[in-house]
Amino acid sequence: MAATQQLNNLQVSYAKSWAGLTTDNHLYAIYQQDVQLASDIVTEVYNQMGHVGMDNFLSQYPTKVFETDNEYKWYLKGDSRKAINIISYSANDTARPGIGGLTFELTVEEKYFVASDVVSFDIVDHKVRIEDDGRPEGIYWTYSVRTQRADSTYFIPTAMLSAGRKVSKIYNSVTNTLNDQYGETQFSSMFEMRNNFSTLSKKYTIPGNMQYRPLLIKMKGQSGKESTVWVNHVEMEFNFQWNKEKANQLIYGDLNQYSGGSYRNQKAPNGFAVKQGAGLREQIAPSHKFYYNTLTLDYLLEVMQNLSINILPEDKREFLILTGERGMIAFHKLVEDKVGILVPLGDTERIKGSGQNKGLGGQYKQFMAPQGIKITVAHMPQYDDPILHRMEDPAGGFTENSRMTIFNIGTTNGEPNIQKTSPKDRSEIKWYVAGSTSPFGPQKGGAGASAIDGYEMFCQTTQGIMLRNPLSACELIKLVNY
Repeated sequence: MAATQQLNNLQVSYAKSWAGLTTDNHLYAIYQQDVQLASDIVTEVYNQMGHVGMDNFLSQYPTKVFETDNEYKWYLKGDSRKAINIISYSANDTARPGIGGLTFELTVEEKYFVASDVVSFDIVDHKVRIEDDGRPEGIYWTYSVRTQRADSTYFIPTAMLSAGRKVSKIYNSVTNTLNDQYGETQFSSMFEMRNNFSTLSKKYTIPGNMQYRPLLIKMKGQSGKESTVWVNHVEMEFNFQWNKEKANQLIYGDLNQYSGGSYRNQKAPNGFAVKQGAGLREQIAPSHKFYYNTLTLDYLLEVMQNLSINILPEDKREFLILTGERGMIAFHKLVEDKVGILVPLGDTERIKGSGQNKGLGGQYKQFMAPQGIKITVAHMPQYDDPILHRMEDPAGGFTENSRMTIFNIGTTNGEPNIQKTSPKDRSEIKWYVAGSTSPFGPQKGGAGASAIDGYEMFCQTTQGIMLRNPLSACELIKLVNY
């Protein structure tokens, strides 16, 4: 081959020379042959379709709009009755408290009972009557109590009186002659839940000379729309990332406000606090995050019962499981195994075709359990995002692919149990700053807002999420040791 010759600094390739047989390799060398394109469209190799699952899911409920972007709060109220923690007890016969109908003293966490109240221990068959109105013992309260059985050998098992056990009023018992003792009504105040908004922002800049720059190869975005101009591709990618980031914050956001209300050193360069609200996962009660080795339908049902009994009425026990694709498959297999037991011959509706052209298909996404419990599973694309979740599961994939975030999708006080929030008129703001160019084309004698040879696009949102009843939600997390 001839020696290479540099003509000037504009040259980026060199002429090639050869003699004899011309092969494919020669044509590649002189840029006259290339790998064949299966299509003239470049498609992203990562799955963008439906990635904003949380945002899409919440869109079925109206956004709760507040007047300002200050913190927002809501109230929950449980049963006015309550079980009170036992602190200690004192008896003449400490091994057999209450034997022979003798009184003994019971110290509890707070003043809650009055004389004549009959209270039961953790095993309801063991009960005592409160004999006086009690007396303070430091921050606690001590009552004189007596058993009610007509059995002189009966006493309260000491296991029922250990610290941390509880007592609760079951009824009261008074004389039927000239009675002057009366039970009282117990009250319980509402408790306050509070969250803060998070503000997110994003921008992109389009140089003026790139606005109509054509693409050599078409690019297709997550919506299926093809782009032949660079600026269109930029806008599609910008919108995809923006929607993804908003959806991620609704799930993974961490409340950064300290108990005293301050944000300490969490400030922007302009000196104002950077506020962030809690996402869905942080709002679920820590005691409701369960780790499992092997998932079974019976275990899943037990979890749903714990979220339902004495919390939700029997006709409003509808739960949604948001999970990754491996979680979807696991749920399908759990139900399919149950179907195999209950319907040994199988579900004929899943068999398609006839003769030599048969097929078997279908996926279980719902299970109707006893006591009105309805379980539906839905795909949460974020849990399958390999950019976010990188801890491998030895069984395959990543651990987050199997995480199940479960919550009641009914209503609390007539409002959705889960809801997106935003301050008025601040949920989605978009604007552009024109320089030499605007999104509509080059400025020709028009007024620009900046000296940039191009234009800038900005967007900002202030948003939050509200899980009204944290006790009606939980997470099942696969236990993997690393």
